[in-house]
Amino acid sequence: MAGKTVSGVGERPLIELITRRLSRPDQVILGVGDDAAALCCPPGRLLLTTDMLVEGVHFRLGFGTPGQLGYKALAVNVSDIAAMGGTPWAAVVSLALPGTLAADTVAALYEGLDRAARRFGLAVVGGDTVASPGPVVINVALTGYADPEAVVTRRGARPGDLVYVTGSLGAAAAGLFILETPGSWPAEAAAFVCRRFLEPEPHLEGGRLLAAGGATALCDNSDGLAQEMHDLGRASGVGCVIYPERLPVEEPVRIIAAAAGVDVWDWALTGGEDYGLVACVPPDRASALENSFREAGIPFTRVGEITAGEFWTVWADGRRRPLVPAGFKHFSGDQGG
Repeated sequence: MAGKTVSGVGERPLIELITRRLSRPDQVILGVGDDAAALCCPPGRLLLTTDMLVEGVHFRLGFGTPGQLGYKALAVNVSDIAAMGGTPWAAVVSLALPGTLAADTVAALYEGLDRAARRFGLAVVGGDTVASPGPVVINVALTGYADPEAVVTRRGARPGDLVYVTGSLGAAAAGLFILETPGSWPAEAAAFVCRRFLEPEPHLEGGRLLAAGGATALCDNSDGLAQEMHDLGRASGVGCVIYPERLPVEEPVRIIAAAAGVDVWDWALTGGEDYGLVACVPPDRASALENSFREAGIPFTRVGEITAGEFWTVWADGRRRPLVPAGFKHFSGDQGG
């Protein structure tokens, strides 16, 4: 297929090209190639999520490799399953492709999808490909499952709960900055943050620990902590206080922020696309959960509290400022990380 475009290959050979890139885990009875896939039914409560990525809005083909794009397209859906305390199961992927796109690009994208599927223990079992007169569009729909007694939503937060985040914050925003701002940046730090933007790691084990450990509310950090807290607070009917200087920010992010003259706390609060988890935890469950995360080797940081009132940040020097929901917003003209 080297040198051929999507239109030059044709639909059926393109599907065959895609199919050869996909593994077939045990849960798949019948995968790509029929009118529908057939799967062994997962146990517990069925979860379903979907995300659409549009070229020029959510990604650029020049940022990273097609394989990284495929990996990320699946990983962001896995993060949604993690945010419900679940386990991913099977995905279908639909593509809208301009005819001028290289067939090898599509093949590499599917190799990235399959790499993510194997990494997170799920199967890609079908989808659709259509012609597009404009940008590339990637839509992934993913099923998962969870214990019926342990599905966690955004709606259960209560005043007095403690706010925790898993992983670290700001790396994806720093990576996007580097990709959009070519220059002589510190090489090791730049490579680190770009990788974190291009290949996010959903926190599946963390989600299951939180579900089993009594978290009252849970979401993933896709649109930035400030935005996620407003969304969670609106769903639960609560407010919060966040302590920005407690936010876990890794050294490469600090290095890039210093080199760029950017306030690192802006990236940590509003950057988005880190795909860690934001959790609300009753105080009497906090110590046990901290121990569980410590044993699992997963960073788990207390960054605030749930309140009955509004949304605030409180700084170490006593400053108190509104927590502004500044993150990615579709159709608003504002694009965060």
